[in-house]
Amino acid sequence: MKEAVPLLSPLLPPQLILMVARKLGFGRQALNFIITKIASKDRKPKVFAGYEPAAHDVFVTCFSKSGTNWALQLTEQISHRGEADFRHIHDVAPWPDGDFPGIVPLDDPGPRNRAPTGLRSIKTALEADYVPYDPRAKYLCIARDPKEISISAYHFLTGIFGLREYISPEQWFEMDIAPDSILGTWPGHMAGYWAWRDRPNVLVLLYPEMKKDLPGTVDKIAELLEVDLDEQQRAEVIRKSGFAYMTSMESCFAPPRLPLLTGKNRGKMMRSGKSGKSSEFLSSEQRGELDARMLATLDKLGSDFPYSELFMSS
Repeated sequence: MKEAVPLLSPLLPPQLILMVARKLGFGRQALNFIITKIASKDRKPKVFAGYEPAAHDVFVTCFSKSGTNWALQLTEQISHRGEADFRHIHDVAPWPDGDFPGIVPLDDPGPRNRAPTGLRSIKTALEADYVPYDPRAKYLCIARDPKEISISAYHFLTGIFGLREYISPEQWFEMDIAPDSILGTWPGHMAGYWAWRDRPNVLVLLYPEMKKDLPGTVDKIAELLEVDLDEQQRAEVIRKSGFAYMTSMESCFAPPRLPLLTGKNRGKMMRSGKSGKSSEFLSSEQRGELDARMLATLDKLGSDFPYSELFMSS
């Protein structure tokens, strides 16, 4: 994937909209419009329409800003036994629901042909209802506290679209908890994959536990992928999946820059890699309101995801 989005691309209209909106003082409203379009159900059934998963497919189904690139690095390094090498992650991992140009197509056999295990990763942030399931394929999902997701998304989206000075954290919070915003889809996303968790080809990991035990995380994902690693290979996967290594390779995971909005700057994909820090950004009232909304929606969906136990102590 190129470092800069070509001027003439599908992203030209939204860039122009945001550029004009910023000048007129409507940057927040324009971003909110784009976010609601992303969260819309209208486009989701079309993403994987007609696609049949195969044994070589590893679906990385993390919700946005929940450690997706970390999960992709783990699956790619395990698939290549610690020797995965790429200019950008989307040169090897398709992202069918992504709107950026230059992403390797879903039907390109190159990534799996180059992997010694014959596996290839597929990135998607779609809910389980829109992702094709096959018992031969593998599915990996990471559960992260929505409060942390909100903070990460604020820094990422206002950075990539050049809107940091136009949208305050308070304004972002009001946008983010709206039912038609991206975070409003989190309960449905988590409920769907949590319901799959007992299937042998599905693994749901908790973000805080991954942070505490990276070697154990590598072992769990290797078991899911049915890949045997020797000690040297395992050590290399662990090293290359650590925060220090991945931040040193930021350009391999960063989004392309949008010339009309950020000039020569690119949005920063990995900010701190920390968990349990929502109190530094959200007030106790905001955290309580967000938790209440997530709990209410999970309850409405009939999900037994243990939200209170996992995420309400932070």
